[in-house]
Amino acid sequence: MGTPMRHAPSQQGRTPSQFAAATPPVSTPFSNPAHTAFSPRGSRSSPQHVKKSPATSQLLGQPHNGPLNFDSPSTAAAMGALGIGGGFDIGLDNVGGLEGLNVGFSSEEDKVKRLDSILNLLNTKRGLVSEAGLERLAQRLGLELLSEENTGPDGRKTKTLVIAGSAIALDIALDNNIVQNITLAFHGSPPSVAKHADAASRILLSDLQLLPNQSPLTKTLNKFALNFERLATLDKLSISPGLDCHEALVGVYDSLERLYQWDLGKLREDPTMAGKSDECLNSMAMCLRHGRPAMHARGRVGLALQYWRENPWAPLRAADVTPAMEERDNIWSLIISCAAIDGIGLPPVRVSDNWISKDIVKPEAPVDPKKPLLDWQEPENIALPMSEDNKNSGMDMLQPDLSTTRVPRVMFTVTFDPPVLLPQNDWMRLYECAQVEPPNLNALNDYTQRLPPTFDSLFFPIPPGTKVDPSEARTIVRRRRVRAFNDDQTPFYKTHENSLLFYKPIYSQEVREMPFSHPGQLIEMLPLLRQYALVAILLQNSFSPKTHDLLASKTDNGVPSKTGSLTTTDDVADLATTTPLESGEIKETDDSSPVDMRVDVTLWVHPLPHFQVTFPLQDTVAEITFTILEGGTVVVTSETFLGDSGTRPLRGQRGQLTRERLGKVLEHFQDICKTIEWVRLNLAGEK
Repeated sequence: MGTPMRHAPSQQGRTPSQFAAATPPVSTPFSNPAHTAFSPRGSRSSPQHVKKSPATSQLLGQPHNGPLNFDSPSTAAAMGALGIGGGFDIGLDNVGGLEGLNVGFSSEEDKVKRLDSILNLLNTKRGLVSEAGLERLAQRLGLELLSEENTGPDGRKTKTLVIAGSAIALDIALDNNIVQNITLAFHGSPPSVAKHADAASRILLSDLQLLPNQSPLTKTLNKFALNFERLATLDKLSISPGLDCHEALVGVYDSLERLYQWDLGKLREDPTMAGKSDECLNSMAMCLRHGRPAMHARGRVGLALQYWRENPWAPLRAADVTPAMEERDNIWSLIISCAAIDGIGLPPVRVSDNWISKDIVKPEAPVDPKKPLLDWQEPENIALPMSEDNKNSGMDMLQPDLSTTRVPRVMFTVTFDPPVLLPQNDWMRLYECAQVEPPNLNALNDYTQRLPPTFDSLFFPIPPGTKVDPSEARTIVRRRRVRAFNDDQTPFYKTHENSLLFYKPIYSQEVREMPFSHPGQLIEMLPLLRQYALVAILLQNSFSPKTHDLLASKTDNGVPSKTGSLTTTDDVADLATTTPLESGEIKETDDSSPVDMRVDVTLWVHPLPHFQVTFPLQDTVAEITFTILEGGTVVVTSETFLGDSGTRPLRGQRGQLTRERLGKVLEHFQDICKTIEWVRLNLAGEK
C-alpha cells in the first residue's frame, strides 16, 4: 500500500524562518544569541566588547554586571585547555582531525574559509545504503519521493522507493534495506536518450548492491550519490518545453561516435594494421586519433571522451567486463556535462546530433595528410518561448540580424579526469581552444600562496613546513626495483636510484573544469592533453614513491618470459602489453637496499617538455634526450652512444638501433627505467 508523496523540504509548507516569532526547532551552536559572539560568521566585535556582553556573561555563568577576570590563573588555564587565546580567539588549530587542513588563521575571513572547508568535508559523507539514507538523499537533491510497500506470495514485505524529477524516475526495490533491483526511466525524453537508460541502471545498481561478504553496515551511498547527482543536475537544468540536457549530451555522443567509427574504418584500411584485433584498433583510435566516446561506462554515469591510456598499444578490455574490471584500466577522459551560466560571454548549450557532417571530412584535400579536415557543423541555438516559467532560466542573445532570441542559461562543461597539469602558457592555450577567457590567476590560486604554483610543486607537493627557495632548482630522488635479464635470459631485479632535477621553476596550473560550446573544441585539445598525459605517466612510473615493475612479458602459463630481446616495433609492443605483477610479487625498496644503478634525469618543460637521461652504459656514461611532442609522440633529439652514423647494431644481428626506434621504445614502455634496461639488454657489446 502506497504512502503519501514526500516532498522536498522547500515544498513542505512554511519553514520556521517564515514565522514572525518562530524559534529554531533544533538548537545549534549558533542558534542561541548568546553564542553569536563565538560564531566565525558573527559580528566582528572586539575582545573587549565580547567581555562586556551580557549574553557572553550568561553563557560563561557570570552575572550580567560582573566582570570576567582574564588575569586569573585558573581562567587562563581553562582557556588554554580549550584552545582559546588571550585575545579570546577560538583556536581551531587544536581541534583533532584538522591537521591535514593546515589550519593557521590570520584574519576572520580565513576562519570562515577554513570552516567552509570543514563543512564541505563533512558534506561528502552521504550515509549508508538504506531506506532512510535514500530518502534523505532524495530530499537533499530536491526530488520527489514515493514509498510503496509490497507483499510477496510468501507474505514477505518489501519496499519500493520511487525518486522522481521532472524527466527522470528511479525505482529502487529494497528487501530489509538491501537493494535488490533498480529501474531508471526518462519520461518525455526522445528514444535516443532512453536507449542508454539500461547502462546507467547497471552502474547505479552496482553502486548500491553489496559486494561479496560485505556487511550492510559498511555499504555507503557515496558512489551512488555522485552518479545520481549528475542525473539530477541535468534534470534540474532542463527547461520544459525547450531544453532537455540529457538529449543535448546524447547528441554530442552520437556525433563523436560517428567520428570514432570513421577512425576505426581508416585504421582497418591501413596495411600496417593488418592482423590487429578489434581491441587493439579501439585503443589506437582512442589514443592516436580523435578519442573514444563512452556513455555510462567505467562506473560513471554520464558522457566521457576517452583520449589516452597507460600502455596505448595493449588491447582494450572487452565491452562485457564488469565495472570493477573497467575501472582498473588507467584511462584519461574528458567528462562532458552541463552547468548553469554564471558569467557573461559564455555560449549557451545547443541540442543536435549533427555536430559533424555525415561525410566526416571536407571534400578538399588537407594540407597535412595526417590531419584530415573534419567537417564540423554549427547547429542553431535553442529558442525558448517567452513565459513566466523560464523567465529566470533564460537570457537574451543578440543574433547576427540584430534581433534577440531567448536562449537557455545553460552551458556545456568539460571536466578533466584526471586533472591535467600544464605550464602556464599551455594552460592558456587550452582555454583558447575552448574560446573562453581563462580564470583570474589571483582568484584561481589558493589565497595562502604568495606566488603561482610551479610545475614541480604540482607533481610533487612540498611537505608542510619545508622551506624551499622558489628560485632554486629542485631535485627528487626515488629508489625502485626494476626487472632486468642476465646473459642467459634469466630475470632478476635491479635497484635503480633515480634523481630527477627540475632545471628551472616554471609557473604552472592544474586544470580541472572549463566551459566549452562545441565538441570540435575538445578534439582540438587532444594533442596538447596527450603530450602532458605522457609526461605525467613518465614522472609517475619512474619517480612516484611507490613504483613497481610491469616489465615481465606474459607467456601462456602466466610465467614471465625469459626472451627479453626486442628488435621490431611489434616486439616492443609485445613487451609493453604485459600484465602487472601480482601484489605479492611487487618488489619494494627502502633506504637500506643496495643500489645497482644510478639514473640522473633533468626535466625541462619549456618550450617543449623533454627529459635528459644519464645512465651507465658499458664503461662509459650514456646520455639521451627525449622530447615529448604533441599527441604523445617521442623523438630523440640527442644521444651519445649511437656514433656518427646514428645507428648501432642490436644483439643477435636483429637490426639496428636508431633514434627513431629508441623513441618508439619509450613510447611503448612509458617508463624511463625500463627503456634504459632495454637498451642495456639489446645493444650489441653491452654486458
